[in-house]
Amino acid sequence: MKITDIVHNYPDGSCLARGLCRVRSFVNESGIVVLLTDLGNKNDGQSVTNAVEHIIKSLQVLGVVMGPATFLEHYEREDPRGDTFDVVTVGSPGGTHWETISREEACRLIGCSLSELDERSWQNARIVAEADRLRFSRNRFVDSPYRGSNAVIKRRLEIDDGMISRAEVKALIGAGARERDLQCLLKRDLSIFAETYAQPDDEYICFSEFPLADGYVDFVVLTGRSRMDVILIEIKGADFNLLNADHYKEFNHKIHQAAGQLRNRLGHIYRELSTFRDHVHSVRARAERGELIHNAFMGPHDGLEVDPQKDINIRAVLIGGRTVDDRAESTKRHDYEHRFTPPIRIESWDTWIRRLQRS
Repeated sequence: MKITDIVHNYPDGSCLARGLCRVRSFVNESGIVVLLTDLGNKNDGQSVTNAVEHIIKSLQVLGVVMGPATFLEHYEREDPRGDTFDVVTVGSPGGTHWETISREEACRLIGCSLSELDERSWQNARIVAEADRLRFSRNRFVDSPYRGSNAVIKRRLEIDDGMISRAEVKALIGAGARERDLQCLLKRDLSIFAETYAQPDDEYICFSEFPLADGYVDFVVLTGRSRMDVILIEIKGADFNLLNADHYKEFNHKIHQAAGQLRNRLGHIYRELSTFRDHVHSVRARAERGELIHNAFMGPHDGLEVDPQKDINIRAVLIGGRTVDDRAESTKRHDYEHRFTPPIRIESWDTWIRRLQRS
C-alpha cells in the first residue's frame, strides 16, 4: 500500500544547494520500501545517485521515513520498460552500495502494480506543480533563457533594427533581380549571411567585397569556435534558371563562370594556406578593434573565440539562379559539389531563402 507520494526538497551536502526528487513510500508484509525517483530536468540539484546518502538522512530526520526501510533508486525513461532500479544500502561495509534489479523485481519488492511504475512523473500534474513551486522559490527566473551581457543585448537590438525583411528579399528574387540589385540590398544588412551560415549563431563577423587574389569575393563570414570557419560567398542574379531547359539540364553558364572564378581563388588560398590564415586572422583582429575594414559587420559578441595558431576551415558557397525542378537540381548540385576539389556549395535563390529565420 502506498502511504507517501511527495516531492522532496533535499540537501546535497553543501550549505545552500538543494535538489528535488519524488519520494513514494510503500508498506507491505516485508516492511517499508521507499522509491526515490530522480525528476530529471525538474531536479535543479545533484542527481539522486550523487546525493542519495543526504536524501535518505534528510527523510529520516524529517520523519518522512521512520524505522527500518528499503530504499530503491529510480530513473524514468520515455518508455517505462527502460526504467532503471537499484536497491541502495547506506552504511554498508565499504560505503554505500547499489544493487541493480529489474523492473519486475522492483514491482514485487514494492508490492505495487506495474501501472504505478508506468506513470511518468512529468505527466503527474501535482508532482510537476510542486516541483516547480520549489524551484521557483529558489530562483525566480529558473528556466529563463540566458540573457547575455548588456553590451550583447544592445548589439542584438541594433542588428534587429537594421534588418531587411525576408519579404523584401523574396520580392526582389521573385522579380528576377539582377546581380547588382541583389548586392545593393544584401550589403545593407550583412547579418543575413550570418543568419544562414554562422555557427554559433551570434558569433560572427561579416564582410562584403573582400579582396582575394586578383579580385574579390562578394561576401565573407568568419565564425566558429577554436578553429575559425571562413565562408566565401559569391552571388549571381535571380534573372535566370539554375539549370538550362535543354535535354542535358546543365547549370546555366553564369553558374559555371562564377564557379570557375571561385575555384581559382580557392586555389590561390590553398597554395598559400598559412599566409591566408594569418591574413584573415589579421583582418578579424582589426574588425574586432572597430575598424570598418571591408565593410566589417560585427555580430552581438565582441570577438570570436578562435585560435589564430590553429588551422582554419574554408567553405565556399555560390548563390544564383532560380529553382524550377527542386529534385533534379538537388541531384545536380550534389554531383557537382562532390566532383570538384575543393568543393563549392551551389544554391539557387529559392533554396537559399529557405534558410532565413527572420520574418
